[in-house]
Amino acid sequence: MGLGHLRAAFPLRRLSEKEIIVWGSGRYAAPNEKKYWRAIRRTYYFLSRVGSYPVLGKLALKIIMSIQKIPPFYPRKDLSSPNLAVKLLKFLIRRAGLCRKLPEYLPAGLPVIHTFYATAIALDRMVDRGHSNRDNYLLVCDADINRVWVPEKPAESRLKYLVPCTQVKRRLLSYGVRPENIYMTGFPLPVENIGTESGLEVLKIDLLARLRRLDPGGKFFAYHSHSVSHLLGLKRAPETGDSNFTVMFAIGGAGAQAEIVRLILKSLNRSIQAGQVRLLLSCGVQRRVLEKTIRFINQEGLWNQIDRNIHLIFSDDVFVYFEQFNRWLRQTDVLWTKPSELSFYCALGLPILMADPIGPQEELNKRWLMEIHAGLMPPGPPEYCAEWLADLRENGRLAEAAWDGFLKGRKLGTYKIKKLLEQGQYSEEISPLKQ
Repeated sequence: MGLGHLRAAFPLRRLSEKEIIVWGSGRYAAPNEKKYWRAIRRTYYFLSRVGSYPVLGKLALKIIMSIQKIPPFYPRKDLSSPNLAVKLLKFLIRRAGLCRKLPEYLPAGLPVIHTFYATAIALDRMVDRGHSNRDNYLLVCDADINRVWVPEKPAESRLKYLVPCTQVKRRLLSYGVRPENIYMTGFPLPVENIGTESGLEVLKIDLLARLRRLDPGGKFFAYHSHSVSHLLGLKRAPETGDSNFTVMFAIGGAGAQAEIVRLILKSLNRSIQAGQVRLLLSCGVQRRVLEKTIRFINQEGLWNQIDRNIHLIFSDDVFVYFEQFNRWLRQTDVLWTKPSELSFYCALGLPILMADPIGPQEELNKRWLMEIHAGLMPPGPPEYCAEWLADLRENGRLAEAAWDGFLKGRKLGTYKIKKLLEQGQYSEEISPLKQ
């Protein structure tokens, strides 16, 4: 279901001798089942794209809100009773045979990690019926979740959860999940952007260079020079930063933010031409999004900047796209995106500039980013981003967000999950910086 769930699985690909199973794709699931996945996926992409339309968009967002509604935390109460979404999923599993062929693709006895709830809950039901005795893990991809992520009878379920933050743990407990079935590992981030578990060498090198570019006036380092030197293992922090910097705009798997690209290009046109700003446009895997983006570039007279100060991140192969994306992240200074699963990439020391969220999960991801001070809402419309991006750099706010994300975001999820599966070891640390 979308790039977000695949992105969560991608850093874990080396844990298995098998490839990542994209259930419901051309190679997997029964023919009768594929139509359900196709319909759900098309509906999701449609609602995501029209969310920006004035009239139809409002109706679409209401539909999303009603389907994905997440209840407030307060007042605290028992939320373990199944909602309509849980009952619908149960019906699809029982009557439509959703995921019934899944065990045929899984080696006997080995644990399974899911990044989408439907396959995990279907397999959990099969375990209860004696079809398998494997460890069954569900990796949560947002800072809060709907009740549909939990089986109908959570107290009787053996499903185990890998969660990115404290908020999700509290939510699962309110839904009736047993505490021993919740592992706060953190979201799995690409190890090629981190380095070793103990040293974080790649992350620290990239973060220092990024902080220098984000703080040309030295305001951030005036406050945080000692803490940066201490935590990054440096003898002293640099006094000045570089003059130019790199902005990545992630359009999203459904292409919901494509129209913003035109406004960004218009505003940054002179800075791009002068080589002061480098713009990375992450177009995902849909060719129509790539073509639309190129059209906007041509309309702004910036075609000669492609592969110079404008770079397009795209591939028809989703896993090749992820590899490209992760490589470019190392040179990125500001990640401009919906508050999707990419919210957790703030742990890499990336300031998250938040486009408008789509749906309740992204609304709550936005709240989480704001609470840990790693995310910022644009202070002005995108057509004036050249002005307010310059101000955010000058006042040190982007550098502050980068540093807060590094300090407060859990970054060792991939390593913790690996250790849990291979050695059965798990320890829950208060500090995201600890192993």
